[in-house]
Amino acid sequence: MITDLQRKELEKIKPPKYREKVKSHLSELGYHFSLEMIQKVYSGKRKNMIIAKAILLVFEKFLEEKQTINNSIDIITNKINKKIP
Repeated sequence: MITDLQRKELEKIKPPKYREKVKSHLSELGYHFSLEMIQKVYSGKRKNMIIAKAILLVFEKFLEEKQTINNSIDIITNKINKKIP
């Protein structure tokens, strides 16, 4: 499901404890997979569309949160820089 090239790109934004987050998300949807199975899908050793979609969702959510934080920091630093002569 996830190719080596795709995984290399995903590594750039891999959230901490992503497997646990994926497992939690899947549990909310009523699916129960082991952390090992989630890792196998991420590493490309197994194919499972449900897990692959959950992995991408968790990564995307993490990236959005990271960008939101970065934008907020930029706004604050811009305000500080405007106040300092």
